[in-house]
Amino acid sequence: MKQSVIAVSALALLSILLIAAAHGRGPAAPSAPESDRAAAERTIKAAIGWALNKDFDLLYRTMARDAEFFIFHPDSKSTVVGFDAFKELAESSWKDDRFKATDFEVKELRLKFGPAGGVAWWSALLDDHGLWEGRPTGWDNARWTGVLEKRDGRWVIAQMHFSIATDQPAFTPVRKTPYLGQTPPGARAELFAPGLVSTGMGERDLTVTPDGNEIYYGLNFGGYVTIMAVRFENGCWTEPVVAPFASDPAYFYFEPCLSADGNRIMFLSTRPRPGEAPKPGWGHQNIWAADRKPDGGWGEPHDLGAPINTDEGEFYPSLTNDGTLYFTRSGSDGSNPRILRARPGPGGKFLAPETLPAPVNVKGDIYNATIARDESALIACVPGGKDSPSPGRGNYTIFFRSADDRWSEGVNLGPEINFAGAQASSCSFSPDGKYFFFSSTKAKPLDFSAGLPTVRQIAGFFRAPQNGNSDIYWIDASALPKK
Repeated sequence: MKQSVIAVSALALLSILLIAAAHGRGPAAPSAPESDRAAAERTIKAAIGWALNKDFDLLYRTMARDAEFFIFHPDSKSTVVGFDAFKELAESSWKDDRFKATDFEVKELRLKFGPAGGVAWWSALLDDHGLWEGRPTGWDNARWTGVLEKRDGRWVIAQMHFSIATDQPAFTPVRKTPYLGQTPPGARAELFAPGLVSTGMGERDLTVTPDGNEIYYGLNFGGYVTIMAVRFENGCWTEPVVAPFASDPAYFYFEPCLSADGNRIMFLSTRPRPGEAPKPGWGHQNIWAADRKPDGGWGEPHDLGAPINTDEGEFYPSLTNDGTLYFTRSGSDGSNPRILRARPGPGGKFLAPETLPAPVNVKGDIYNATIARDESALIACVPGGKDSPSPGRGNYTIFFRSADDRWSEGVNLGPEINFAGAQASSCSFSPDGKYFFFSSTKAKPLDFSAGLPTVRQIAGFFRAPQNGNSDIYWIDASALPKK
C-alpha cells in the first residue's frame, strides 16, 4: 500500500511538472532527442498496429512486463492490472480466429517528456477497427492517454487509459465493402450485419443497389414503421438513417424494392392517394415509388396509380430485369391475398396486372413474393403444412417458371431457412443473384444457466437480435433448391 502511494505521488508530481512547464512555470522539460521522440512514437503505434498481422512478440515488447502495468478501459469490467493479466487477456481473445484487425489511425498525437528524459506522457485520438465473427467492432475517436518509460534503452508503455466522449455517437463507421464488410455466408444462413442492421428492433425487406453502395431495409418497432438507408460514402458505410422518401412519420413505409438499374425504388406506403382521406394504421396499403434525381438523391414519392393500386390492398413490390412488377394484392372482402404480375407498358406505365395461375395461387394464404431478376423463380411466404419446419406459420416456398411461362409446384426451402417455430415475412435476392436475403422471427432462449436473469440482462436480451422480433439473414443462393 505504501509503495502504491509513493508511485501515485511520483506520477502526480510528474504531471504537475509537465503542466507547469507547459504554462511557463517551474522547471521546463528539456527537448527530448529526436531519436527518443521517434522511438516513443513507434512504441505507441506498435501498441495498436501489432494486431494487423497478429504480431504478439511486437505487442509484448511494447508493454512494461511488471505487476504495476495498468490499463483503464471505458467500461467498468475491463480494467487490467499487471502484465500477466494483460497477456492472459491477449491470449484468450485476440489470438482467437474470430478476431481480425482491419485498420487503425493515431490522430492528434501529443507527446511530452519528463525533466529527466526517462518518462513521457502522450495523448491522442484513436480509430481502431476490426471484425469479430465478421461483425464490425472497434472505436472511432477514442481518447487514448498513457505513460511511457525508457527501460534498458527501449520505450515501453507503463499504463494506458481509454475513454469515449459522452456526447460522441456510438456508431463506428465500417470501411469495408461490399455488404457492410460482412463475411459472405455459405450454405448456412447467417444473421446479416448483427448489431448494425439486425438489431432486434424488427428488420426485414432488404434491397441493394446494383453497384452495392446503397442498402435499404424495413424497420418496424414500437408502432414506428419506416425504411432505413445505409450508404457507402467517402470510403466508409454511413450509420443507417431513415430514407428521405419515408420521412413523414404520419404514415407507414415498408417493403422497399429497387429496379434493376437502381434508378427507381418502390415500396408500400399507407399515405392516402390523391382524393383519399387518411386512415389510421394499415388502413391504406398501396405501392408508391421514388425516382433517382441527377444528383443521385431521390425525388418526391408518388403513387403508382391504376391499374396497380385499387381500393384493395397492394403491397410487396418485386421487379425483374425488364421492369415487370410482381406484387401482392389482398381482398377488401377478407379474401386471401394473391400474387399478381404486371408487364411494363408505354410511357412508364404498367399494363393491367394478371393473377398468377396455380400452383402459385391456390386455396390458402400466399403473400410477399420476390421474383428472381431473370424471372426464373419466385419465392413466396406460404403457410407450412404439418410436415413443414414451421407448421401453420409462413414458410419460404420456391416456384420455378419455365420458358413457356408455366409454374412448378412449390418446394419448401427447408429448415436451414424456415427455422422451427419462426415466421417468414419477406425475402429478396442480391443484385447479382448470388445471395438470398430473408427475414425470420427466430428466437434464442433467455439464458438461465447463471441463475435468475436481472432486469438489465433481460433488457440486453431484447436489445439484441434473435429476441423474437424479425431479423434479416442471408445465405448463398447456391444452397436453394434447384429447378
